[in-house]
Parts: sequence; structure tokens; C-alpha cells
Amino acid sequence: MTRLQIPSEVGDAISAWDIGQVSACALAKQGVVNRNFILRTTQGKYVLRQVSHTHHRNPRDLKFELSYLDYLKQAGFPYEIPAAIATTKGGLFVTVQGQYYWLYKFIEGSVVEKLDESRLAQLAKMMAEYHLLIERSALNNGKPASDLYNRTVTLTEIEEYRTEILRKDKINRNERTFLEESAKMILILRGFDGGPHQKPRLYPIHRDLISENLIWKKGKLAGVIDFEHVSGTNDPVVKDIAVTMQYCCRDRRVTHQLDIDSAKQFLQSYTEYHPLSNGDIALIPDLMTAGFLDDFAFVLWMLRNDPDRAKRSEADGYGPTLFSKAALWSHRNRERISQALLK
Repeated sequence: MTRLQIPSEVGDAISAWDIGQVSACALAKQGVVNRNFILRTTQGKYVLRQVSHTHHRNPRDLKFELSYLDYLKQAGFPYEIPAAIATTKGGLFVTVQGQYYWLYKFIEGSVVEKLDESRLAQLAKMMAEYHLLIERSALNNGKPASDLYNRTVTLTEIEEYRTEILRKDKINRNERTFLEESAKMILILRGFDGGPHQKPRLYPIHRDLISENLIWKKGKLAGVIDFEHVSGTNDPVVKDIAVTMQYCCRDRRVTHQLDIDSAKQFLQSYTEYHPLSNGDIALIPDLMTAGFLDDFAFVLWMLRNDPDRAKRSEADGYGPTLFSKAALWSHRNRERISQALLK
């Protein structure tokens, strides 16, 4: 194990499963919150997932995610998803040095960063089928109904960080940028009301159906990964649509803007399999804006708690300025977007 440079706690976790001799172990590059170790053994290829307490604060949260995945499998979801492998003691995860670990068979295929019209249509079909299964289920994560736009939490995070910065004698470039951009974000957040009078049905949903969580084989959508959000919140199914539009229906030339035609086509593909009311569709523009505000707040979390990761994220083009621009554009064009989607 030492020869492979496996961290000691990861080696301890691996020993809980009977998967043969490990010949290779590598930390996956993708993944912002959790850490995934790709293992090659004499019995096959696996993913050992180290779970972040950001999403799973206690064992119950992880148990719910694993039962959720099992429900989808048993319900006939026609795409590959992670399936927890039992340890030698019969459990589905282990705790090592306060961290939860679980194991599943590696899902073969590739990630496609930019989705063309054909791939977006496949994603829409998968999402619709997935939502129908979740709506028919009795899955309950035990969490209270969340603020539709996550307004209170995001406002609190932004205002707390602003207060910290303003107490300093000297501030750096990132902090100055944050102060300037966050003032604009606060105005948008305070403008959100409590949402529609007719409250939408809420479910534990994926909330991150974007390129990096989709597995493709020979041009066909084959698998979906990273379901950790299902344990933490309850949202309308159109939240999934809004998140996908945020990331997968971008204007190729101006990255902080939505390609409205692409978003409209995606929605049409989705509603072929899962009808939506006009009231549900009307939520999408503000849900997109709220998503960018969430992302802006998450960048500040990284700046505070994981500056190295924040630097990498900014180098990839996902810094506070981009999310601020995207939120402002989405908010200013909400009526235009809504009219296009409702046509």
C-alpha cells in the first residue's frame, strides 16, 4: 500500500472491502466538495468516495443517499448510477478518522464538457424520466421545506463575509472584488419575495445535472453520478432544469449569458416526457439567478476555507466576477427568458 502512495486513512478504508489486491490508486481531478479515489484491483475498477460533511453532516444523510440510489435502481432507472458495495461486515460505508467512505464499481465512459443539441435532448429525456420516478416515490430525507431561492442562507453567508473583510485594516484584490460584486448580489437577493402563491411540490432531487456528472458511451447518455444533494434539501423539479440551463445552455461567445434558444429547446425536449405547468416554468428564470447567487456564495466559502481550490476554480474561469455577471444578466433578462420558455 505504501508503494502506491495511498494515504493511510484511505488504506484503512479500503481494507473494509474484499476487492482483491490494489494495483493503482489515484485521486480523481474532478469534484469540488467530495474526494474520489479511483482504484484498480485484481477484481476490477472501483471508486472509493470520501464524503464531505458539507452535504452529509451525519450518517443518516449518507444512508438516505444510498437508499435513494437503490430505489432508482429497483425502480428501473435505465441509466448506470453508483451502487454501494457492502463491506465485509455487511455495512454500506465505513468511518475513518471522522470521514465517511463508501465504494462502488467504476462506471465506464467519458465526460463531455460541451453538450450539443443531440446530447442536450438526451439529457432532457433522462431528467424527465428521473423526475417521474422521484415524484412517484415516497422518498423523504426528513429535511424541512427549503427557501425556494435559498435567499436567507445566501444573504447570511455574503453579509457575514462582508463584515469580516470590512473589519480588516488591509484587504487584498479578491476581497475588494468580493465587496464590489456582493453589494450588487445583495440587492437582487433582497428583491426576491417568498415565491409564488401556489407553492410547488418539493422533492429530494439531484440539483447538479451538469456535464461533469454525466457519463457517455458512443454518443449515448449512459450514466449519472454525484447524488449527494438529495440528502440536504427539497426543491421543485424545475430546479434541476434551471441548474442544467445555467451550465449547459450557455452562450458560446459570452459565457455569462444564457443561450435562450438552447434553453427553450432543452425545455421542449423535457416536456415531451414530463409536462410542466406554466407556473412551474415561470419559476425557472429566478431559480437560475438564485443558482448563480449560490455559486457566488460558494466561491466566497472556498476563499475562506480552501484558498488553493478557489485559485484553481478562478483559473478555470469560475470566479466571483463571472457568477456576479451571470446573476445580473439573468436577473435583468428574467422577463425575456420567461416569455421565450412559455411560448
